[in-house]
Amino acid sequence: MDDYVPPQVDGEAFHCPHCDTFAHQTWKTLRLPYGGRGTGNEILSGRIGNCSKCDDYHLWVDSDMIYPQASSAPKPTDDMPDEVHEDFNEARQIVDDSPKAAAALLRLAMEKLVQDLTENENQSLYAGIGELVDEGRIDERIQKALDSVRVTGNDYVHAGEIYSPDDRETALRLFELVNVIVELTITREKMIEEAYGEIPENKMDGIEQRDGS
Repeated sequence: MDDYVPPQVDGEAFHCPHCDTFAHQTWKTLRLPYGGRGTGNEILSGRIGNCSKCDDYHLWVDSDMIYPQASSAPKPTDDMPDEVHEDFNEARQIVDDSPKAAAALLRLAMEKLVQDLTENENQSLYAGIGELVDEGRIDERIQKALDSVRVTGNDYVHAGEIYSPDDRETALRLFELVNVIVELTITREKMIEEAYGEIPENKMDGIEQRDGS
């Protein structure tokens, strides 16, 4: 993400660890209350910050953010649809503690993305990929990436035991794949449409005549 400003204790503004928006942050000292109102002991060097955009909070001890936990996963690309973005960020928060759960959320996010692209909310990921291929809306690279996300979600049975390949390395690769697919299917198409829309009207008439439209 371009111009990303990471969270830092007592920072006036940065990208919120909850909503990923660059926003103003307010701060106060974290205290353990006792006795009458307004009194209390400071918890180490505890600070609590609050995001002006989503109104969620983050907790710090010294210079370390202890809530929400920092994630080793990449951030979502800018053009990710909101419903996909929500699952992606939830997966980021849990990937270090439960990579299998994070991978499951990412496959749900991918299914929502394909449903968004096909405008069919009841379609499976497998069927959605096939429709996008049939309509020529995705090329072989995107199809491979989508099927990689889909197929690695299957559990494999061997010698009567179920083996799940969703370790942390697999989950982190899924984050990258979801971002790549969004960039290839949404970001680049938007960029092409914006460039095409800047063609002067007199030039567009010539293009339409050439193409028989």
